[in-house]
Amino acid sequence: MVKIAPFKGYVYNPDEIASHGGLLTSPPYDVLTQAQKDGYHRSHPHNFLHLDLGPVLPKDKDPLAWHTRSAKLLKEWLREKVLIRQKQPAIFLIDTDWIHPVSGRKQTRHGLMCLMRLVKPTKASDVRPHEKTFSYHKQERLALMEKTGAQLSPVFGFFPDQDSQILKTMFDYSRTDPDIFIAERSGLVHSVSFLQTPETVGHLVRAMAEKTVYIADGHHRYETALNYSEMVKSSLGGQVDEYSAINYVMVYLCPMSDPGLCILPTHRLLNHLDMSNEAVLEALSPLAEIKEYPFGPGGEKTARRVLSAKLAEDNKKGLSVFGLYLSGARSCYLLKVRERIKQSLVEASPESKELVALDVSILTQVIFLQGLGLSEEDMDRPELISYISSTTEAIRGVTSEQVRAAFLVNPTTVEEILKVTEEGLVMPRKATYFYPKVSNGLVVNLLDPSEIISAPLIR
Repeated sequence: MVKIAPFKGYVYNPDEIASHGGLLTSPPYDVLTQAQKDGYHRSHPHNFLHLDLGPVLPKDKDPLAWHTRSAKLLKEWLREKVLIRQKQPAIFLIDTDWIHPVSGRKQTRHGLMCLMRLVKPTKASDVRPHEKTFSYHKQERLALMEKTGAQLSPVFGFFPDQDSQILKTMFDYSRTDPDIFIAERSGLVHSVSFLQTPETVGHLVRAMAEKTVYIADGHHRYETALNYSEMVKSSLGGQVDEYSAINYVMVYLCPMSDPGLCILPTHRLLNHLDMSNEAVLEALSPLAEIKEYPFGPGGEKTARRVLSAKLAEDNKKGLSVFGLYLSGARSCYLLKVRERIKQSLVEASPESKELVALDVSILTQVIFLQGLGLSEEDMDRPELISYISSTTEAIRGVTSEQVRAAFLVNPTTVEEILKVTEEGLVMPRKATYFYPKVSNGLVVNLLDPSEIISAPLIR
């Protein structure tokens, strides 16, 4: 049973929003470049990134010294009422308008910000992860939570919604006069309504109790919340109420039936590669059919359009295909993994065939490990491999010779995520890129072990 609950969340003061609301929220820190981080820090003294990822100062001997400054800053904002707490518990209905980066169409995603009871994710649990995590990020986020005593960012989850029942309910509760309206510089527009009546909250709590929640984004945050809960309970000798606030995590939940739920591809960039372009193509040719698209009179963009169309076309046929850009090359390439290679990979792991058949798995196992001779350890080296969702930025990195190679992938689908998680498996790191990311600063959850969380039917 998924147990959600309303909570007395902290939001920006209405005067702050009216004066400079578009400068307050920020994307999750781990999707920002350093230049973007600097820009958000400069945008306004009350921009939320000052809390979620404070700047490192020249005087800092400890790279995490900003954690202490973040905790101090949070106390200042609470004292000065930059952030104010809701007097009544609420489930926060958030409608986010956004523009699709590829089609250019306006879309709206609907989500519920609430608390969710923490459980250890397993194949049989009602909360399930779909992706591996990086150890360092979990350690750093736990240290920040220890300092601030707060869940600054929500875990993003989605859930099956047969017949769109909950989505229809969310439509019914959406208001033309939301409690909070924020138009970000990025183009995202958030309308936040506070759902506080017992009837409304009770309906949502009962409806969600029958669902399974799949973690879309924030696997690190979910595991951090679990670790923090155990740490606090241990420090208090286990004398913590079952319904203590530390046994819950702040989540943003979106129905799978929502047309605004979108997954973009996560392309792989190799920053270094000790092979010539010719050697790369020669090493990959036994594993994949390679089609070259030269940059002719129309230039790179014309070749890109042809390559992108072919990637989408072959993907619909169930083929494992990737785009390849190499620095210094005057062509881009389509890599079509040979079926015998793909089949042998699946046959070698019958217990996890749904996982190994994923494009991102095949790219790692066949192209990176077998073809280029990289190691499993290399997959965890951010100085070697990085990830980006923008095709334009990925290609620009190669053409400007800032990176050595870009491997373009098709997006993972929600259906593929369900197939993998239903088998109790997890995807490789950065297998998905849900878009847009849930903005930080819309709601904050402060953690008090003595606070008891309650909702209709929660017990």
